[in-house]
Amino acid sequence: MLTLRETIDAATGVSIRSIGASGVDTGHHYFTAMSWMSDSRHILVCTDIDGDKMGVYVKADTTDGSGEIIVDRLEWGRGLVSDGDRFYYYAGSDIYELDLVSGRSRTVCSLNREAVVYGPLSITKDGSTMGIYWRTSGGIWAIGTVDVETGRVREVATPGFAEPYPIANHAMINPEDRNLLFFAHEGQTESIPDRIYMADVWSGEFRCGFGQKRMETGELGEYVGHEMWAPDGRHLYFVKYPHSPLKPTGIYRVDARNGEAEFVNGDYRYWHVAVSPDGRWAVADTTEEEEISKIVLIDLASRSSRLLCEIPMWKQHPGHPHPSFSPDSRKISFTLADEERKLRVGIIDIAE
Repeated sequence: MLTLRETIDAATGVSIRSIGASGVDTGHHYFTAMSWMSDSRHILVCTDIDGDKMGVYVKADTTDGSGEIIVDRLEWGRGLVSDGDRFYYYAGSDIYELDLVSGRSRTVCSLNREAVVYGPLSITKDGSTMGIYWRTSGGIWAIGTVDVETGRVREVATPGFAEPYPIANHAMINPEDRNLLFFAHEGQTESIPDRIYMADVWSGEFRCGFGQKRMETGELGEYVGHEMWAPDGRHLYFVKYPHSPLKPTGIYRVDARNGEAEFVNGDYRYWHVAVSPDGRWAVADTTEEEEISKIVLIDLASRSSRLLCEIPMWKQHPGHPHPSFSPDSRKISFTLADEERKLRVGIIDIAE
């Protein structure tokens, strides 16, 4: 049974509403995947999460705490909510669609049965195209798209990164341009000099989208990751992690058209960053020495920051805060740990 709690951050005075269940872990989606329905009132959470990260997906009302089970057993982090209030999620080689209003469901596509889909998923604003990635039976990592209406899967790129870091992942379709796909070269950030890639869906050509600088010694000087498209599709936001030797560190963005990168804000030790649907704000969590994190709001016009709260968290998934916005850009949701180290989903209304 989900319950609501109201707390006040001692340092900032910000009000936090949280939703969760006693004695079990509850989390929201990965920060690049929308958790909220279009009414900015109902949110999808994964609760009763076990040691294998399997849980129950619930459509929760953030006003009264009531909930409706959507999927009764699915791993945390496997879904997203589209602008059309459809929940997309994957299991094995299949991707499914569930209409959160009518309750109708269908299979969007099925890859080769020996292929395994990974997340997070992504989707264009118009709901027509998904960005996905999968691993083939031969151990090859593939980046591609899915036509949501027809279920057609298009393999866009198989980069073939060399060992020890062969993984290509985090395929994210540009929300406004279904011909542009971001993907990441995954691995230990200190050893990856080419993390960010941009791919042309129709030609299959891809290029490194951000040239990470090296130090005079030849060692890598910029450690980057946790990318997310801005909702207008013009910029890809990412974090240069605080332990990068070359400064400044913090939130950056790269222009999808000309590849120009710019520094946004470095006031805190940023970890993940998400942009509001209206493009006015960014929200980020931070990495600290202890199992706490700060939630920080950044005004993208002035580039100034505001500390919202400091929360307990876990160092491992699904306990990262992963802050993100509701569709109306008013609410920020994030995962936090309560006094018993159980996870809940916190909500801050920045319009209050």
